[in-house]
Amino acid sequence: MASTVSTHAGDLRGQEQDGVTSFKGVAFAAPPVGGLRWREPQPVEPWHGVRDAFAFGPCAIQRTIPGDVGELIGIHTGEISEDCLYLNVWTPALDAKRRPVMVWIHGGGNTVGAGSQPRVNGEHLARRGDVVVVTTNYRLGALGFLHSSDLGASGNEALLDQLAALRWVKREIASFGGDPDNVTVFGQSAGGFDIAQLMGMPRAEGAFDKAIPMSGSLTAQVSRTDAETTAQRFAEKFGGFDALRDVPAHEIHEFQLALASDRESPARFAPVRDGEVLTEDAAINVGTGLHTRGKPLMIGHTRDESTLFTAFNESLADLDDTKLATMAENHFGDRAAEAVELYRTSRNAAGLPTSPLEIWTAMSTDRMFRMPAIRTAELHSSHTADTWFYVFAYTSPARGGRLGACHALDIPFVWGTYGLEDMQRFCGSEPVVAKLSGQVMSAYLAFARSGDPNTDTLPQWPRYSREARNTMYLDRECRVEDGPLDEIRALWADGSDP
Repeated sequence: MASTVSTHAGDLRGQEQDGVTSFKGVAFAAPPVGGLRWREPQPVEPWHGVRDAFAFGPCAIQRTIPGDVGELIGIHTGEISEDCLYLNVWTPALDAKRRPVMVWIHGGGNTVGAGSQPRVNGEHLARRGDVVVVTTNYRLGALGFLHSSDLGASGNEALLDQLAALRWVKREIASFGGDPDNVTVFGQSAGGFDIAQLMGMPRAEGAFDKAIPMSGSLTAQVSRTDAETTAQRFAEKFGGFDALRDVPAHEIHEFQLALASDRESPARFAPVRDGEVLTEDAAINVGTGLHTRGKPLMIGHTRDESTLFTAFNESLADLDDTKLATMAENHFGDRAAEAVELYRTSRNAAGLPTSPLEIWTAMSTDRMFRMPAIRTAELHSSHTADTWFYVFAYTSPARGGRLGACHALDIPFVWGTYGLEDMQRFCGSEPVVAKLSGQVMSAYLAFARSGDPNTDTLPQWPRYSREARNTMYLDRECRVEDGPLDEIRALWADGSDP
């Protein structure tokens, strides 16, 4: 059954199935091509008549993650194009009910991913929670994060794409049965890291009302100097800045991949402190609550984030205590031996494995994910009581359980897509999977509705603060712990830079 809705740009026709109507491939900005490459997103050209919104729009220019990792976690890539600024909407009804709205910013290291991945099909959340769900694309890699004064590019065009999608939601979502005054932005990995930047970005003030960064939080921005150096390398490769907007997008992407893998001077494509879009370290504004005071925050990570990377790394297969001690010096300097022993003791007391590889994986998880998430929660809770912290701790059965609760495992549980054929190998198929997914979905939906994730399907979930580091463990049996592995947290906080 088809349904039609009016937007400011024109009418859209969506498809209804099993009580949820979807609108796919909705343009929220003009195609960022030609003269609009490396420009902030521009308004959509209005159209006459009714456009069918039955199929997803193209993904941003990227290369699919190769091999078993990409297949396991569900990084699917369909058609790719520089013309990629499309979003997707799932709604229970096109009425005036004003439902909570959940807007997803996908992960993928800001170089891969899309809002059209099967694992983030919005129909399950929409149906279960009577909410409106939106997923969006944004420019990736060098096309989204290349800063150059010669190009007039901030280096934050990808963040501005995300902001444009959020502004579209505020402007249009009432016509889709959603409440523009109750918008929750949520995202995983790069999506979570980008959300933390949006929390500190002046231009994003008022674009959302609640936030759920998953496995992503405050992290270092790319400096203007480093970003300009990267842009200069592109100019030298392709014959100057004036020529760059005429270079085929796939050639830009190929050179991006080459620079990112340069062992001597790898380029990083991420938010840039350009002085205009991002004026300072996002932690400053998050800490003062300049743009987010009073906005509820739910933040967390998976217990074993980095196993997704270390388990597939053949160079770590023979890691022993001697090599671990040397590698730990990268994080802890002359306190490396103390750190290794503390990890071994604390993890043993918590019933967690303590082989050299597992300790190194835990250190990597803490540096990249756990400690930044704790820091973000600490800063936000200093001015906003409605701060909630979780750890997703369910162990994947894939690869004989070696992955533990790895990076990206929580996504199909949040979206209710664990039953997809590709996801069953990652999540398992025993009854506890459906049970845990139901608990997780209910918590996310409750938070989106009221800013409080407590439901009758979970133990009482207290707020997070420096004084009471209450952490909800989402596992086969969900539980709350106060300050888990706190000795390790204190070690990082005592001078080690995450």
